Amino acid sequence: MRMRLLVAILIVWLFLFYNIERLSEPINITNVAYTFVPLMVILTILVPRLRRVPLWALLIVPIPVFLVAEAWIKSSISIGSTSLPLTVTEVCAILVTTILARWVSNGVDEFESAVAHITIGQASRLPEPFSTGQAELYREVKRARHHQRPLALMAVGIEEKSIQVALDRMVQEVQQAMMKQYVLSDIARMLCDELEDYNIVAQRNDHFLVLLPEVSPEQLNVLVGRLRHAVSEQVGATLQIGTSSLPEDAVTFESLVEKAVEEMNGKPEAKPALQPQWLVTEQHT
Repeated sequence: MRMRLLVAILIVWLFLFYNIERLSEPINITNVAYTFVPLMVILTILVPRLRRVPLWALLIVPIPVFLVAEAWIKSSISIGSTSLPLTVTEVCAILVTTILARWVSNGVDEFESAVAHITIGQASRLPEPFSTGQAELYREVKRARHHQRPLALMAVGIEEKSIQVALDRMVQEVQQAMMKQYVLSDIARMLCDELEDYNIVAQRNDHFLVLLPEVSPEQLNVLVGRLRHAVSEQVGATLQIGTSSLPEDAVTFESLVEKAVEEMNGKPEAKPALQPQWLVTEQHT
């Protein structure tokens, strides 16, 4: 309701501004002002970076630009000239327009935040995109391999049948995609709540990669069961979880990811990973 009111006020103001000459004959708005007012509306609403600019700066900075353009068009603006009252009126119109446009922009920002809040969820610690978190995942694998410490990785997806709903055939694909994104946001929240702060959760396409430092294969099985149970109870979805452990299943980051994703998707493992030399040495000793 507030957003609609702000947009309505801005539209009414622009209507009055562009008809001010009809309402008051002595006023003759210049072409520079007629161009500058919609330009400020467009920039304020459509440029996201301007939302972070303080309002006072957004009001002050455009005025010298407008005055220079006005002076260049009209040759000069002097204190004693008859054009000074008109210039002041135009400046006030630009200021009012900028304020109204800023209010609308803030409303748009609040709306976008609300949509993100709904689609992403209320997780206090959100998963990073895989492109961002890949370096940290790789670093943890390298650290565990260097210090000969256990490490596990899970690929977490959603069983498609568990999120099916009765949908109209014409809009089924769109609604299913929205439903899946909604469930994914709940899964992200659950993973962040159930796992420790030092565990790394990254979203990769339509599934998550969870890196678990210092987790052995035995501990991993218990954790997988706990996550399945928690998500099933609180979200109502069935998790597809594939796992891989270092050094039992693989010794490189890429191999760990490949093995976990293949198991998550139900595909057979191509070939067993060889045990690293340092593990073989430990077993013999």
